[in-house]
Amino acid sequence: MIAYLFIGILLAVGLFVLLNWWSKAEVRSAKNAIFWAIIAVCAVLGLILYSRAGFVGALLPGAFALWRMVGFVRSAASIAGKMGGSGNSTRKSGQMTQDEALEVLGLEVSATEADINSAYKRLMSQCHPDKGGSDWMASQLNEAKRVLLKK
Repeated sequence: MIAYLFIGILLAVGLFVLLNWWSKAEVRSAKNAIFWAIIAVCAVLGLILYSRAGFVGALLPGAFALWRMVGFVRSAASIAGKMGGSGNSTRKSGQMTQDEALEVLGLEVSATEADINSAYKRLMSQCHPDKGGSDWMASQLNEAKRVLLKK
């Protein structure tokens, strides 16, 4: 009985600390924390069910946790590949080429100034650091617009 009371108090304190952090966290870090918490809960649930019900009982939560982790790694690798590796890569010339700028903004060679500005605004609204995006991606968008508009 005392053990359950102690566990209940620990859970209440843990929930209080979590809610306090949640109220002060940035959106990106909160989403990331939820993602990994769901994976951790599924992995623990899978282990508990494996010990109680065997392989069949643990199949669903274990497979879900594995599926999400593999999907996360694949999407991170895909994004890094599209962006030319990690955000710390440097070009030999130090300046973005016109082809790279078109790729960053997702435009064709025949893009007009209006197309460039429209793509820039659309992507910047999604990738701006104030909205959870990265400084590196915002700088890539700024440089791509500068290169294409030759400003």
